[in-house]
Amino acid sequence: MPTPSVHERLVSSAVTMLRTHGADGFGMAALLEHSSVARRSMYQHFPAGKSELLREATVVAGKGVCNHLAALLVEHDAMATLDLWADHWKSVLADSDYALGCPLAAASLSATEYPDAAAEAATAFDRLATIIGDALEREGHDAAQARAAGSVIVSGIEGAIIVARATKSVEPFDAFVAHTRATWGRGLPH
Repeated sequence: MPTPSVHERLVSSAVTMLRTHGADGFGMAALLEHSSVARRSMYQHFPAGKSELLREATVVAGKGVCNHLAALLVEHDAMATLDLWADHWKSVLADSDYALGCPLAAASLSATEYPDAAAEAATAFDRLATIIGDALEREGHDAAQARAAGSVIVSGIEGAIIVARATKSVEPFDAFVAHTRATWGRGLPH
């Protein structure tokens, strides 16, 4: 596998730092150390600095999760995909001792200081809700109900990530998935 470029290392490190520290929880020195990139290289790739880098990191993270979810939906129905998505996050959180969060949530929480990153997070959340809503609609559910369910499911997963990190327990995922299945598992209105 080829060595990642300086640009890729910076973006990857920014995604990791978003996941572990949030947008406001790290400075350029920590990012440069994590990525093993010289300060001058940082500004060659991201002349606007941290705000530009965080925007791109949020775009990359958003595309990654959207592609992952879309790939799951090729093989599974919406409820099975929800199970797999929740299981993925349960593993990520437990394996990291609840240190890794969602970079999209982290970017959205920094809207005042990094509005472009927060806007990209909003775009990604909307796209995720659309992907799920479209899957439910393909399964024969009413379009409006499917879209609403997509939004609720994305919000529920994101909320479960935050609460799981705070409580150091994966129980929020179990409760959310059980409630979602009880509510929509038998189907939305057709």
